[in-house]
Amino acid sequence: MTQILLNNRTLFKLIICLICASYSFGQTQGSRPNVIVILADDLGYADVGFNRDSNFPEDLGVIPTPNIDALADQGVILNNAHVAHPFCGPSRAAIMSGVLPHRLGAQYNLPNDVTTTLGLPTSETFFPEILQDSDYNTAAFGKWHLGFVEGQHQPLDRGFDYFFGMLGGGKGYFEEKYEDSFYRRTGNGVVVTNEYQDPLWRNRAYVDENEFSDAPDEDYLTDILTDDAIDYINTNVGKPDPFFMYLAYNAPHTPLEAPSDEIAQFKLDNPNFEDLIRNSAYIRESNQVTKWPEAEHPAKIEEFVEDRVIYATMVTNMDANIGRLVTELKKDMDVFNNTVIIFLSDNGGYTYSKGAVNYPLDALKGSVNDGGHKVPMFVHWPNEISGNTTYDHQISSLDLYPTLVNLAGAAVPNGKIIDGVDFMDKLIAGQDARPDEPLLIMRPYNGFHNGGIAYGKWKIVKTGGNGDWRLYDVLNDPGETTNLRSSEPNAEQIIQDILDKAVTIVADFKDVKPAWYDNDGDGSGHTHSFLWDDGTLPGYDRLLESSSLTLGVEEILKSELSIFPNPSSDFFNLNFNKPINDLEIEVLSMSGEIIKKVSGKLINNPRVDVSNLSQGLYLLRVKADGVVSIEKVMKL
Repeated sequence: MTQILLNNRTLFKLIICLICASYSFGQTQGSRPNVIVILADDLGYADVGFNRDSNFPEDLGVIPTPNIDALADQGVILNNAHVAHPFCGPSRAAIMSGVLPHRLGAQYNLPNDVTTTLGLPTSETFFPEILQDSDYNTAAFGKWHLGFVEGQHQPLDRGFDYFFGMLGGGKGYFEEKYEDSFYRRTGNGVVVTNEYQDPLWRNRAYVDENEFSDAPDEDYLTDILTDDAIDYINTNVGKPDPFFMYLAYNAPHTPLEAPSDEIAQFKLDNPNFEDLIRNSAYIRESNQVTKWPEAEHPAKIEEFVEDRVIYATMVTNMDANIGRLVTELKKDMDVFNNTVIIFLSDNGGYTYSKGAVNYPLDALKGSVNDGGHKVPMFVHWPNEISGNTTYDHQISSLDLYPTLVNLAGAAVPNGKIIDGVDFMDKLIAGQDARPDEPLLIMRPYNGFHNGGIAYGKWKIVKTGGNGDWRLYDVLNDPGETTNLRSSEPNAEQIIQDILDKAVTIVADFKDVKPAWYDNDGDGSGHTHSFLWDDGTLPGYDRLLESSSLTLGVEEILKSELSIFPNPSSDFFNLNFNKPINDLEIEVLSMSGEIIKKVSGKLINNPRVDVSNLSQGLYLLRVKADGVVSIEKVMKL
């Protein structure tokens, strides 16, 4: 964590930098670079060519991405790039704010509701606001996912001069499935609140109902976003001030949809693609197939083959559109050479039913293993980067904020906390930009956090409420296959050193509760919300095994409470080593639904009757004199 303050010395250095142009800033003499950040959505780690090596198994499905690869090969490929959270909304909040989403109460996606008034605090300065104040022309295209309220949370409120795309977390890819349906339904008096089902926005309002044709396969969303981005480039290329473009495709996020002619063309261009996947052990022997009755395996395999083909077509389409964008930039080579293009995904790919492949990484979107947050990324800048280089040091999406602010010749606001570092100079020089900065990934579950902390070549991972930290050498074992805790001579010291660094970071926001929760289905409340309210979460002390943070109430209660027998078929007995004046016990399903309650006063040895419950795992939530613990119990 770095806190950047603007003082007289910093201001003096900034002025000197601008006068002397410490960056050459390319052929356009004395100018600052244009910047384009291209953000894919749920893109698999292995689903771009520049991230595949000769060991990539063909039967996972090779997706050609020639346009993306050309940019990557002419720039710096970041082999160790990560985002700050394994889900869409928190990841984007971290990019725009430059701080960990937990620090802002943005641990969850926003609710899927176009009427929500929620969003990141307006007191938090997004980096596009700084670029805008520094005379950059700024534009956002595609997926926003950071709020709907005009005057507070929309792109035009957070540093963008122009916006075209979706304010919510996603959209179908064909107009007839969202815009036409929206106007038909609202015309019949239906109130549409689902963010996937409203029209696209341009600046402050929905696009005109008649702007796009409803011909099948004609107005594909990735094409439309690129068309508008190209128009923006044409409008701004001749202006004296540089531009910043945030092109946030929602491809290849679900729904898996692509133009039918492009799907057919992909199959023609890649004739072995389907058979290779169909016969791969990756599909046929996966738990996603084998968990079903054997008679259903062939149909399930075909589902995954189709998902992979449509997903691959979506990636191919995105690649072609990026190629169109680059072609437009190259109409003026001075502009192209002086444009920084940064490409990455918002989190890891969603595998199997959602089509992505993260080889050689373990797990998928949502995980604290690298498959959830290690992403394809490159930086392309012809005027400053000779190209055809790789960078193996760790980079975080949190680093984009200070890097782009400094590229603009601007400064981070006085007193603002930044969890990233400026990487550009070190990247160009091939040096480690963040030698003292660990990368902390946390995802809340029912009563605990999963955690992954990467530092240099080492990464520690802890999953499950009572799990132990596992140690991986991710430089040599990117799939996190071998836990080195019992074999690495310095394992315990390595783990403790990493935990100490994490504790220092978390101490700043250990009391910050979520500002919102994502969807709760029937509206009865998110299954995690009561855990934050009663103090069971955040439980950072439990995750990080540190008394430097406030000791969790669960740990206090554990020293005073025992539950037996567990497992049990009839009763769970609770024993306290002191009298309890006020006691509340709840039996919950693993999804958080309350099944029964027990309460009483001055109780030492209560029991909970579970004889009428079905077999399986349950949560026992115990509140004794205001102290709360949650324990897993098994009903036999």
